[in-house]
Amino acid sequence: MFQLWKELAQQYRVILLYGDLWAGKTTFAKWFAEWLGISTQQVQSPTYTYLNIYENKLLHIDMYRLTSLEDTIEKWILDQISDFSFILIERPKREADLGLKNAIKMRIKKLNEAQREVDLEI
Repeated sequence: MFQLWKELAQQYRVILLYGDLWAGKTTFAKWFAEWLGISTQQVQSPTYTYLNIYENKLLHIDMYRLTSLEDTIEKWILDQISDFSFILIERPKREADLGLKNAIKMRIKKLNEAQREVDLEI
């Protein structure tokens, strides 16, 4: 799975991560960060902070708690999106309003503790 994620990181600037709690979205973010040379120890779920920035290379957003486009604007998320080379967005909402280019959708489903099913939409 790590090899798949490395290949995606080389091809896509924005990855939209869908999946239930504990599906592996933040684990993917850790592997993606590692590919960029960022310590995985820095990477945490942004569920309560809305976004995390890692070494000015990677913007990691969780839109779960954002209820409207106005929330996204108020939290400066739209402004941040244009400033980063790589962006991971967990549980994205209103993708059309975000102005994303070169994005891939990744749906992660937890089958059991050791297995995940991943569907990609390009």
